[in-house]
Amino acid sequence: MAVTTPSPSAERPVVSHHPNPTEAKLLTRKRRLILHAKLTKQRDRLLMNVHLSRLAEREAEAQSDPLDQATEGLEQELTIQTRIRALEQLHRIERALRLMQTNEYGRCRRCHQEIPYKRLAVKPDTIYCVPCLSHLEKEWPV
Repeated sequence: MAVTTPSPSAERPVVSHHPNPTEAKLLTRKRRLILHAKLTKQRDRLLMNVHLSRLAEREAEAQSDPLDQATEGLEQELTIQTRIRALEQLHRIERALRLMQTNEYGRCRRCHQEIPYKRLAVKPDTIYCVPCLSHLEKEWPV
């Protein structure tokens, strides 16, 4: 059962989805360091992949064959979409790393409760707990 408590930062009530703090598997200093390392590694991998895709694109342009020109537009569109997704993920990772400098990391942006460590271990750049994300997904237009 959800418990409603007053929010210090807002007029709306805070809904707790976690019956007790031990069940939520709170974020300890050691776990925070593990998540920081994971986020940093993901960021570095993304930056390396973006760099490698640029090198591959330059090489493809230098060795362009007239027969490949028909598929070149589709490949460029795919490359652009891949870069957009990578930049969006990079933005989420950078935001999470900035939040780690404050006490806001690991707190749901909707209910302000601590996000369970198991969720953060799977998706360390998340800003919502599972119940709030489910609620928001129902509200978002398809």
